[in-house]
Amino acid sequence: MNWIQTFRRTALASAIVLAAASAMAGAAAAQTVESIKKGGVLKIGSQVSQVPWGFSDASGKLTGFDIELGEMLAKDLGVKAEVTPVTSSNRVAALLTGQVDVLAAVMGIFADRQKVVLFSRPYTTNDTIYIGKASANIKGWNDLKGVRVGVPRGTPQDIAITKAAPAGATIQRFDDDAATVQALIAGQVDMIGGAATQVPNIAQVAGPGKFEQKFIVARAYNAFAVRPGSREWADYLSDFVARKLASGELPALYKKWIGGELAEMPKTGEGEAALPVSMVQ
Repeated sequence: MNWIQTFRRTALASAIVLAAASAMAGAAAAQTVESIKKGGVLKIGSQVSQVPWGFSDASGKLTGFDIELGEMLAKDLGVKAEVTPVTSSNRVAALLTGQVDVLAAVMGIFADRQKVVLFSRPYTTNDTIYIGKASANIKGWNDLKGVRVGVPRGTPQDIAITKAAPAGATIQRFDDDAATVQALIAGQVDMIGGAATQVPNIAQVAGPGKFEQKFIVARAYNAFAVRPGSREWADYLSDFVARKLASGELPALYKKWIGGELAEMPKTGEGEAALPVSMVQ
């Protein structure tokens, strides 16, 4: 069984737990475009400690790719943007319980997540990788014996290493990406699972050339996520993405925060949109 199959099983179990919790507590109502416009506020769930997706700049202002995209969406709706901080472990619960109207939270499309939420068409790509010391000769799972590896709890990189790590590898789990990156820089772990976008950010803090991408696990596609039953809302979001791609605003946002050119992406959030990458061993 490969890591994606393992992720599917684990994600499904999480989905069942979340669904049961929502049923007992009373799941939040499905969203409509009209209800959001009438309320005058778009409650956006975003990760706020993960550069370049969402973070506080030197002046304390919340900014980043997902933050600006959420603000762009609120403007498109003609309402005020209100950002609610979420983490990789609580973002779905925040959506299902009505704390937020939409997730713009580094939310990769995976088939089992679609059992819990509705996705818009994707708005960006996000490669899942492992990052380690530049001096370490690590090219794949088989090289992790005796290595301390940090991962954000419950993420695809956590699921992947739980399945694939060889005996002798030590896995340390953290609550979010920021804590995971800090553990790497502080020397608490030897390498971490994260996103390709984190490599230049780590270099800014730790200094250039100290850490590098070691191997790629998969390419995912990030999208807006909304509550089950909110089909009209999800369709509006897909149309919004299509319009911002056509206008060039979304590619410009990608170039500003991620760098380079935005890759071609699927035109729907239906079906699994994650591509496993064969690793060099």
